[in-house]
Amino acid sequence: MVMPDVHAPAPDPAERRGRWSRLATGAELPFIAQLVVAGAVFIATTGMRDDHDVTFGAGFAAAVPRLILLVVLAAYLHWLLFTLPAMALARLLGGPRWEAARGALCAVAGAAVLTAAHAWWVTSLWDVPFVPAAAWIAGAGVLPVTAAWYARHRWLWWGGMLARVGALTGIALLVTALGGFLQVRTGFHAYEPPRLERSQYVGEWVGGGGAYRLSLRENGEAEVGNLPPGKSNSGLWEACSGTGTWHFEPKHESGGIFHRGPRDRVSLSIGGCSFGDWQVAGTADRPELFYVVRDPDGPGGPDVTTLHRV
Repeated sequence: MVMPDVHAPAPDPAERRGRWSRLATGAELPFIAQLVVAGAVFIATTGMRDDHDVTFGAGFAAAVPRLILLVVLAAYLHWLLFTLPAMALARLLGGPRWEAARGALCAVAGAAVLTAAHAWWVTSLWDVPFVPAAAWIAGAGVLPVTAAWYARHRWLWWGGMLARVGALTGIALLVTALGGFLQVRTGFHAYEPPRLERSQYVGEWVGGGGAYRLSLRENGEAEVGNLPPGKSNSGLWEACSGTGTWHFEPKHESGGIFHRGPRDRVSLSIGGCSFGDWQVAGTADRPELFYVVRDPDGPGGPDVTTLHRV
């Protein structure tokens, strides 16, 4: 006598993938990807803003390994503190079996609860508004939570998420590179230093949160207070204060990654202080004066001092 086949019931997806570590499979990958793409966009759009004549040199290249390590650590910290708890809340709200639409809504609800909690914690530690803090936290968590929900809905493991996120990241980087190339070639929204008359430089200039002060008078006299000296080997507590003269020189050629066109400059002659030319930056409505101190032997990049009109 032949016994009929007995089929065991299909395992519940929630049971098969119910371990905490699998609730947010590969969610750290889109977090890393969005930071990488954001950095690429920042570099590609350099020609659309003022870089104060500071380029990405050897100091930046030396910092790349540390930046990569920090990004990876931040991704796993975000996975632990945001995505994983959000998916755990979604499973509790969604019950033992997740349907696609219900699981997505529960994931959104869990992310919203975590966003509010983290934003409250941030505002309790630092003096920042609640709404901007919540917006930044939620914005950084959209892609990881979406990827975690997608991985759970599709039963994807870490390798499958790596292939998908890697392909999308590669496409985004190619589009960013093409956009940066077109921006350089066409000059679309390229930054141009403001053109001001000499009289528009007369007045009070401050910087460093009010620590630096520069006063330019109509008769050519100048007074500085606590300005950093214009040399790379200055001591920690050295500062420049005193009186002297200033001279306006228009259309000084600038450097930078991209050619910005000529910059105006202001030359200071202060007793006991050594400065080069303060160059013009900012916009016509909010002009700036900046001075770059480059140390070829130093481990870091150039030191930029920026002043703005009071």
